[in-house]
Amino acid sequence: MQAGAYSSRTQEANPPSGAEGQSGFAADDALWAAFASAQTAADFCASWLSLQCRQVGEARCALLLLEQEGSTFVPAAVWPSPSSDVTHLAPAAQQCLGERRGLVVRQLGLVIVAYPVELEGQVQGAVVLDVAERADAALQAVLRQLHWGIGWIETLFLRRRRLDDAELLQRARSALDVLAVAAEHERLPAMAMAVVNDLASRFACDRVSLGIERGGRARLLAMSHSAFFEKKSQFVAALENAMDEAFDQRRSIVFPPIEEGSGGLAIAHRDFAATRCVCSVVLASGGVGVGVLTCERSTPFSADDLRAFEAVAALLGPPLDNRIELQRWFAGRLVDQLRSGWRHLGDSRRPALRVGLTLGAVFLLAVVLLDGDYRVSAKAVVEGEVQRAAVAPFDGFVRTAPVRAGFVVRQGELLATLDDRDLLVERQRWLAEREQHQGRYRDALAKHERANANVSLAQVQQAESQLVLVEEKLLRANIVAPFDGVVVSGDLTQLLGSPVEQGKLLFEIAPLDAYRVILKVEDRDIRDVRVGQEGKLMLTGLAGEALAFAVHNISMAEAEDGRNVFRVEARLERSDLKLRPGMEGVGKIDVGRQSYAWIWTHRLTDWLRLQLWTWLP
Repeated sequence: MQAGAYSSRTQEANPPSGAEGQSGFAADDALWAAFASAQTAADFCASWLSLQCRQVGEARCALLLLEQEGSTFVPAAVWPSPSSDVTHLAPAAQQCLGERRGLVVRQLGLVIVAYPVELEGQVQGAVVLDVAERADAALQAVLRQLHWGIGWIETLFLRRRRLDDAELLQRARSALDVLAVAAEHERLPAMAMAVVNDLASRFACDRVSLGIERGGRARLLAMSHSAFFEKKSQFVAALENAMDEAFDQRRSIVFPPIEEGSGGLAIAHRDFAATRCVCSVVLASGGVGVGVLTCERSTPFSADDLRAFEAVAALLGPPLDNRIELQRWFAGRLVDQLRSGWRHLGDSRRPALRVGLTLGAVFLLAVVLLDGDYRVSAKAVVEGEVQRAAVAPFDGFVRTAPVRAGFVVRQGELLATLDDRDLLVERQRWLAEREQHQGRYRDALAKHERANANVSLAQVQQAESQLVLVEEKLLRANIVAPFDGVVVSGDLTQLLGSPVEQGKLLFEIAPLDAYRVILKVEDRDIRDVRVGQEGKLMLTGLAGEALAFAVHNISMAEAEDGRNVFRVEARLERSDLKLRPGMEGVGKIDVGRQSYAWIWTHRLTDWLRLQLWTWLP
């Protein structure tokens, strides 16, 4: 309707007369009929350009340039015939495209009118007409005519874009559907089988096969509607050769080709196809090919089919690569990582990587080749070199206890006293018995009773012995410090008046100027410890000073906190330190020199040897 109205208005403005008018109307009707019934873009452009030249009038020739893929402008239509020479219109077309505006160019007696074709601010082409000389107002009318007429070309572009968008949307929908099918399966074989079956039914293919990259070659993984296949069969070998052909060229291959001379080399596809049509597309992830999809059917593949397969391959590549990586063993992943690292090492854009690896290699060589001081570490505790025990001399009761653990005492200083009242009573009793026995002894001597005198003398001696024993106990009732030192253990302040048995430990006293260090060395390190070895000790209370010591004795093993440890006695070189028994820290014994690699790994290797020995039959 719009085309007819546009034609009638033009005819009313320039009404023909007679036979010429009838022939003009017939020509216009034919042009509009051809324009309305155009089936292809070329026919549409040719009809449109003819109509424009007819509307402008007195046009010698015309050219319509439209943009094609690659940002190049090619002739879409030439008037009056496709073989007409329109080379003289090229400079005006180039100027129009560059300036992006309508213009009139007069040169060498020619009048050339050019007008750009724009869509959404982008230049899509230009229309150029060689017209007869006319007034400037008429030329402006020509520009206006082209401006209004270009709307039909813009409609062509919009229609083409809409069709392209619809095709793109359909391809994206199909690719996403295939991706959803692949995402439903976690294992690689199940995913591959589901994908090839879905593609076979979705694109009406007789067979769809999926191959994955193995050692630079494609290996068949799954085939639609086939649970099993013979890997060494001639058919599988031919199929894998066709996949390798696409994989080596890193491009899609269609046989028979969609266009003559396109699609790359297809020798293996030709040999494999026989009477079928074959299409192979490469699946990539991160720019690296990971697999190939090969589709077969009896009808040829179109360009739309190829683009749909490529859309599926673009989305399917990364998840396929992920499933392949998850299925591989550690050794295969390690080889890939080493190969990738080697490629990165040769990349001149990554100097920091090479510098870092060089420094790492130097460090490893130093660790293996250089020797360091090997020292055995162990928990350490300070003890007095001599510890004297103060025990209860007899059964009694605690009367006083002026000191307790931690007190510094002098030699002879009172530590505690025992209740001696019972001893005093006993001493009086034995004194009285001795006097009685002495009186009987004198009476027997006066009466010359020799036997009675001997008995009384024995009783006197017995009483004197008991008296001496009581006196000794009275002297020992006061417990005193045997030397200058510190009370290590013992607190009787809470036991005043309580009974104690003879021999019960009351106090332990250590000297202030003689200490020893007890190192608790684990049994896995005791093999390296020898008497006479030296070391350093750092105590918690003296963290700023390392104390030198020498190993004096290696005692027996004992259990501590679920571990087997040896008590190693060591003597400090200095005796003027303000130490206290019971101070703890960490001691390290120098046992020799070993490589740093051995020092840092010998415990692990010893543990592995022990575990291997345990589990081996």
